Amino acid sequence: MFQDFRFWDGNVSELQNEVNTGSRAVYTMRLIQAIIPEGKKEVIVDILIEKGIDYVISPETSQRKYSDVLFFPIPKEGVEEILDELRNAGLEEDGFTVVTKAEAIVAKEFEELKERYAESEETDESKVARQELRAGVEKLSPASPTYYLLLIAAAIIASAGILMDNAAVVVGSMVIAPLIGPAMTSCVGTVINDREMFYRGIRKQAFGVLLAIASSIAFSKLALTLLLPGNPELLSLTQITNQLNPGFLSLVVALGSGLAGAFSLTAGINSALVGVMISVALLPPAAAAGIGVATVNAKIASGATILLLINVISINLAGTFTLWFQGYKPGKWYEQEGAKRTTKSRLAVLITLLLLVATFLGFLTWDTRIGAKRSEELQAITQRAIKERELKLRSFEVERDGLFFRKISAASLELGGKAYPPGLVEELDEKIETKLKHPIELNLSFRRTSSS
Repeated sequence: MFQDFRFWDGNVSELQNEVNTGSRAVYTMRLIQAIIPEGKKEVIVDILIEKGIDYVISPETSQRKYSDVLFFPIPKEGVEEILDELRNAGLEEDGFTVVTKAEAIVAKEFEELKERYAESEETDESKVARQELRAGVEKLSPASPTYYLLLIAAAIIASAGILMDNAAVVVGSMVIAPLIGPAMTSCVGTVINDREMFYRGIRKQAFGVLLAIASSIAFSKLALTLLLPGNPELLSLTQITNQLNPGFLSLVVALGSGLAGAFSLTAGINSALVGVMISVALLPPAAAAGIGVATVNAKIASGATILLLINVISINLAGTFTLWFQGYKPGKWYEQEGAKRTTKSRLAVLITLLLLVATFLGFLTWDTRIGAKRSEELQAITQRAIKERELKLRSFEVERDGLFFRKISAASLELGGKAYPPGLVEELDEKIETKLKHPIELNLSFRRTSSS
């Protein structure tokens, strides 16, 4: 039996002194508690003895069909293996098992067991057990009423922040958005072959995104009608324009968010900050899409919706692949092959969708670079035309029309000099239209400067 097993809840400095002396080994641990059904005690004890695991057993006195209560500590990386073996011995079928985190277990005899698991090629100390993974993702998914109410509040706050062009308010909305739970639920459900969990995650993601957009539409209509004076120029707001031109960097952000979300689960660390990162990828474009629909602005609505679609696909792809790559699978051997096929097929679907979207993003990125190059060429034409007239170009801006593949429709420039030279507008208009091969609107303003 285990001779020196205890939880530490005393003075931290005393614990540190004990660790520094080398008299005991301190490890990241789990304490497993289980109720043993009648007739299963011997086979379960044999398994623990074979594994070299010290345990404590006490009689179960509730007059139910259980004989004993079992307690034993085990390294984090050994939880999945031992629970699978105990389940095969009948533990989970007739009783129940509880796994809790132990802040510290101080035990001299425990070092050998820890080293054995650390040296085993079949265990990975960097990830939690499958059972803990399932429990962890369940904790990230609040009950449906709470989830939807928090999402409505987050979408309204995000919409208000976008309309105010206030980045701090938008970031604050991401903190309360519970979007990491459903995304990771579908990923975990895929790799462990839990269809109910997978579809629950998909449903919550879909309903959540639609609810966020609907909340943004309702709030934006109210705000623009009653709360905001005049008719604000939405395309001049930074928080709007950030959602309109998705590129490959947007893809990187979403993939990184999904990967970080999965790693936070498998490492057993706090997922709150990672949840904010996933909300960064989903909440602002959903709120911007709602604003675009509310104002009947196709450019805002379509651009933000495409960015939202990209991010949803990328997060699910990265999360599912990360969990699959780390080796998570169902506990029952006869389910593992089916889970492998299901995971690969879903990854293939997500990759196909992502490639389609990425191709579209590639064209958008190319179009943006072409537009920037055209603007530089027009500015160079203007500089050459005014150089010999001793004028100075104070500002130069172009406007582009179209939803996605946009062309330059207008140019606005401000000049400065001693006197305005006649015929300059006509000359610039002819040279610019010759370069672009289509007519544009040219707006020129002139500011006279003193001779001094």
